Amino acid sequence: MSGLEDRIAWLEAEVRRLVDEREILRVLQTYGYALDYGLIDEWADLWTEDAVLHWPGKLTAAGVDDRAPILGHAAIVEACRMHTHAPDKFHKHMVVDARIAIDGDTATAESMFQRLDSYAVGPQIRSFGRYLDTLARGADGRWRIRERRLEREGKRPLEPGER
Repeated sequence: MSGLEDRIAWLEAEVRRLVDEREILRVLQTYGYALDYGLIDEWADLWTEDAVLHWPGKLTAAGVDDRAPILGHAAIVEACRMHTHAPDKFHKHMVVDARIAIDGDTATAESMFQRLDSYAVGPQIRSFGRYLDTLARGADGRWRIRERRLEREGKRPLEPGER
């Protein structure tokens, strides 16, 4: 290859990486919008058929999380249906500072999150932590979450009747 051909090949690879990162960021950001507003079709399109979602539950006396992972596309879509959303309950799942590593048709992403809820005293952070994601590029070229693990690092106590 000539110097020009090498440069063009490098630029094409760099553009592909930037487009992939942008698409992965879109997936990470759509998660919150879809969950907060009950956008079931958008939520469903975020996940692979064999996806796994780890939402934390309560810790047992032995320090073990009491909530089993949510397995498979259909169960993850149902979890969104069962979650609170606007206009019945307003909250915002926000994701920031995503660190993305792409390896061919798979990727990992580590990002920080916070959930903002409305309380009698005004909006406050309900919980915060990080998401650890594994993503896969589908046959259609779209990136989807294969596994998401939510690691909650802090949480406000629930108020009576809150879920």
